[in-house]
Parts: sequence; structure tokens; C-alpha cells
Amino acid sequence: MGKERQDDRFSRMMFGDRGESIGSKHHNQTQFNPTSLDIESILDNINKLRESSQNLKPLLQMVYPFVEGFIKKK
Repeated sequence: MGKERQDDRFSRMMFGDRGESIGSKHHNQTQFNPTSLDIESILDNINKLRESSQNLKPLLQMVYPFVEGFIKKK
């Protein structure tokens, strides 16, 4: 066990580098400051999400019968 085990690429992709400890990650995070919130930007993003979901609705209605048929086959 004197030799340090190296993680494979998949483990690094899924879990990140093991060299950085959990405690050091906690200190790198910025503190939440409610006065720095941009309400207008948040509301704009919510509106964009709502519009996007409305645009996806017809596509989902077209795809749903295929998904339903696949589920019923099992």
C-alpha cells in the first residue's frame, strides 16, 4: 500500500480529482448575500424558462405516443 493508487479517467470525470479535500472546497464557495440578488434578472430567466417549456409542449405531445408504445411493450 506504499504506492498511491491512481484513479481512472471515468472516476475523475464522475467524481473529480481526489487531491482536493472537501474542507477546501467549502472555503472556495462565495457567501450568499441577499442584497446582491438581481430580481429583474431572476424574473427574466423565469420568463424564458416558461416560454421554452411552452415551445416544447407540442414536441412532447408528438413524442409521447412513441414512448407510451415502448412502455406498453414491456
